[in-house]
Amino acid sequence: MYITSFYADGFRNLHQVQMQPDQHFNLIIGDNAQGKTNLLDAIWLMTGCRNFHGAKERHYLGFDAPFFQCDMRFSDDRREQRITYSLERGQQKKRKITINGVDSQKTGGLFEAFHCVAFSPSDVEIVGGGPDKRRSFMDLCACQLHPASMQYVSRASLLLAQRNAGIQNAVKHRIRRNDVTIWDEQLAQVGAYISCMRSAYIRSMAPLCRKLYSVMTGGSETLDITYRSAVYGSEELPERPTPELVEQYREKLASHLDEDLRLGYTSRGIQRDDLSLSIDGNAVQVFGSQGQRKSSALVLKLAQAHLYNEKNGRSPVVLLDDVMGELDERRQRLIYDMVAQMQVFITLCHPSSLRLEQTGKVFRMENGCLTEVGFPPESVENHVERVENSVE
Repeated sequence: MYITSFYADGFRNLHQVQMQPDQHFNLIIGDNAQGKTNLLDAIWLMTGCRNFHGAKERHYLGFDAPFFQCDMRFSDDRREQRITYSLERGQQKKRKITINGVDSQKTGGLFEAFHCVAFSPSDVEIVGGGPDKRRSFMDLCACQLHPASMQYVSRASLLLAQRNAGIQNAVKHRIRRNDVTIWDEQLAQVGAYISCMRSAYIRSMAPLCRKLYSVMTGGSETLDITYRSAVYGSEELPERPTPELVEQYREKLASHLDEDLRLGYTSRGIQRDDLSLSIDGNAVQVFGSQGQRKSSALVLKLAQAHLYNEKNGRSPVVLLDDVMGELDERRQRLIYDMVAQMQVFITLCHPSSLRLEQTGKVFRMENGCLTEVGFPPESVENHVERVENSVE
């Protein structure tokens, strides 16, 4: 999968940005606060997922822009497709999405059509942040392989909210305590499915992460990742839930009802799951250095891209936002080797921080405007150096 053309206007500070990226390597250079990250955010928008920096849709509009619009054409190795996404300012926040000319009311169609793997410095929170970050990561990765699973993730959130509302009403004596359990059967079915989905994905990812981390550290450290279920513990689960697993989930909900009423929320279930990471037996979240956490997060993202490529028979688009400049040559080499056959977009302030030569296209971002300054098959490093010398 690769982008053949991209246009964005009014998206934050982007002004009539138009690019025909290289099929493999694209370097976007420029000073801080010029719009490099905004460009990657605009590309990520086309996946239908929440902004990978946590921003909400209303924050996409530039300060003075009455609207923003993005237009992307991409190939999925079978045909070229087109996505348009626009949003008008105003109380109604009129959003319009089209996929191959057909209007789409929701973003679910985008998620099925176009896939990215994005990595930024903030992704270290997957490792060092709260469990919710790791749960979201597991669900995104697994649903990229099986987009239909997203309906289970959405359904689980709705059912959990309804059960928690029931608990609050029972506490206030508005309903009977037994009325809370009307949601248990549905929640057990959906929860068991997601538990199996997460377990299967991490089981596939674990050996790859171990191998990648070993390469990254020269074999001096070992990374292990394990899915921890709040219902099933460390039990290895099948890819699809069995009636027995559904019943086990329902019994877990029922047996903790008294505790839930005391706490005011559902205390057991997939919303308490976690992804455990350890280096040489020590929990990375607790004992890992900042460097180990960054390396672990990078390995998780590389494994995500590899598994997508392996399972779907086509590669995702890879977005690396302000990441490469912090890495030594060994880590840069690992990234290049893993994404060699994928389309990659890299943002950098200082091109000299790239320690390996690549061929592809180079773009300069300045005040939200994009200019192409490099063409294949020149060495990116040599071309950028010549461009910068000519500017001086």
